[in-house]
Amino acid sequence: MNREYKKSIGPYQKALDLEKKERKLERKFWIVLVDNLGMAYGMTGDIKSSFAVFDYGISIEPTYPLFYYNMACGHGELGDEDNAIKWLRLAFKHKANMIAGERFPNPETDSSFAKFRD
Repeated sequence: MNREYKKSIGPYQKALDLEKKERKLERKFWIVLVDNLGMAYGMTGDIKSSFAVFDYGISIEPTYPLFYYNMACGHGELGDEDNAIKWLRLAFKHKANMIAGERFPNPETDSSFAKFRD
């Protein structure tokens, strides 16, 4: 994505729309597509669209932890500590289901949760 989040939204959204019509990507690439699109929306401040993408991802891959983690991040950005914690708990519940080679983020150092630290 190279931090060009706004430019990446169109192509990622088009790819996801095509996948919704007919799934062709293998699981790990589909997850990366959904994750990158949701992150792009979130990083450009469109938290509502980010939530919609991750909700869709969860509806298809309910055990993938980073969809939950990114929902927590969105709530963190909105200052909604209760929902951030709720989604973090779900992310940790599914932590064992990461794609090989991925690392689970550390919420203690994640800027999305900075406002909740003492």
